[in-house]
Amino acid sequence: MGSRERAFAVLIVEDQALIALNIEDVVRRIGGGVIGCAARLSDALTLVETASWDAALLNIRLAQGETAYPVAEQLQAKTVPFAFVTGWEADIDPRYSDVRVLQKPFTEAELENCLRTLIGTMPHSSSEQEAA
Repeated sequence: MGSRERAFAVLIVEDQALIALNIEDVVRRIGGGVIGCAARLSDALTLVETASWDAALLNIRLAQGETAYPVAEQLQAKTVPFAFVTGWEADIDPRYSDVRVLQKPFTEAELENCLRTLIGTMPHSSSEQEAA
């Protein structure tokens, strides 16, 4: 059953419901199948442990002063590609200096581009992105 056309699974860690829904819409539009959404660190860590993900989008700062760094650590250990989606102006933990950062507010096109980069092996629709 090794079909390369399978939908991909994306984990979204975002404490603002509206932003999470917006991200979900874009993920589904470009072929995402399973979407895990977590607003809290504990929920996100559970999702990382209990399911396998093709990619993840993490808001660095969550409610109650939590950060998504422990999730990033777990994802790195499992070699799951991820990007930070954040409005945070402060420096990002140096351990993640090579991780892509999508600054809020972002456009849907920027989000889609970020997701396609993370997935990498996604079946591409004919797009003119290569010329850019």
